[in-house]
Amino acid sequence: MKRYVVLALAVLPLAAQAQPVSWGMAQCGAMMGVMERHVAQQPQKAILADAGHKMLAAARAQSRAEGRDPAELDQVHAAKRDAWQAMGGTFAFKQEFRDWIQYCRSLALSYDIALDKSMLR
Repeated sequence: MKRYVVLALAVLPLAAQAQPVSWGMAQCGAMMGVMERHVAQQPQKAILADAGHKMLAAARAQSRAEGRDPAELDQVHAAKRDAWQAMGGTFAFKQEFRDWIQYCRSLALSYDIALDKSMLR
């Protein structure tokens, strides 16, 4: 019995940190917008800009489906954008970035967000 209590206590902080799916989508949109600023070549630049817009639009629709106020996404988006920008050009070399890429890809596939196929590999 003790093992289950310890396991439950260990998992509890993770559950408490859960965020709405719409927030994750907005954060993905922010990350893609920052990535777009660091890319000079087309069509990659346009693909990233489009992905950022589509993720934010999906976040707004998802927020309404969650019964939340889509206006709160502006703060979520801005905070994550600022965090990514503060990392500078090195953010692409961080494990956090790779984790977010996987998460964003998963969200796009799970919620049928029509990103360019190059974004979904």
